[in-house]
Amino acid sequence: MQYQRGLDLFLTAKKGELASTKTITYYDHWLKDFFRYVIDNGVYEWESIKSENVQSYFVMLRTERNLRPSSVHDSYRALRAVNRWLFKNNYIPACVMDKVQAPKQEKTIPRTFTIQEIKSMFGACDRFTFNGVRDKTMLVLLLSSGVRKSELAGILSENVDLEHGFIKIFGKGSKERIIPIAVKVKNALLEYQTAKRSKVFPISSKYYFVNNQGGMITESAMSSIFKRIKEKSGIQGARVSCHTWRHTFAKNYLMNGGDVFSLQKLLGHSDLTTTKRYLNLNTKEIETQFDKYNPVDNLTWVM
Repeated sequence: MQYQRGLDLFLTAKKGELASTKTITYYDHWLKDFFRYVIDNGVYEWESIKSENVQSYFVMLRTERNLRPSSVHDSYRALRAVNRWLFKNNYIPACVMDKVQAPKQEKTIPRTFTIQEIKSMFGACDRFTFNGVRDKTMLVLLLSSGVRKSELAGILSENVDLEHGFIKIFGKGSKERIIPIAVKVKNALLEYQTAKRSKVFPISSKYYFVNNQGGMITESAMSSIFKRIKEKSGIQGARVSCHTWRHTFAKNYLMNGGDVFSLQKLLGHSDLTTTKRYLNLNTKEIETQFDKYNPVDNLTWVM
């Protein structure tokens, strides 16, 4: 089978599963890059690919292009997904990726915000303006749920149920999940809704968080909001983004006694391995957890 034919079949199936544009672009990029490499090395069809062709491709990415281990692993995941799909659907006789060892990844601890940084960002939001109330409410929701940027921007007004205490989120592949609303989050949402009702917008939108015109806040506009908050709060070094807020929510959820299985559901991860990376604690966090949970200090009758 020709490479492009197999890729087209796979991407069509992914689009049928409502995969995001970013996901389609991710697969398309890595597969076409791999195709160019193996064709240059005299391998012209799916059935002729061997495990050594794949391994040598990974070596090339690291040694010649100097890509990070995480990027090499991205290419591995893309190749594995398409090969397994083609094999499962009887387009190729075997899955070569089952014989390929996954490239090692660096064990990194995601950067999270400190309590002081969170306070500074909340304080950077002007509580006497619509934009300020909206921005702080978005930060509160991010800290309490860890939703992605696209998910935050895409929240519909009809899916925010304050009476029953939940928000319906549509994540990757339009997968639906429910995010509970904590008491303090509800108060922030009520304050925002009051500010929203008191403002006259030129246009009407179905989206919950809106700009000054009343329309949906785009992801690029949201990035600009975070940039402004970072500048006003004086935070140095940390990247102020939904992704960092997502890391912060996940780490604090676990630090406060939450379990990795419920966290997986809240974050919308399909693979528990992705969620488990938040179990990596730095030295200070380990000390904090030790002081809180070590068995001797928690037994009042000892010593």
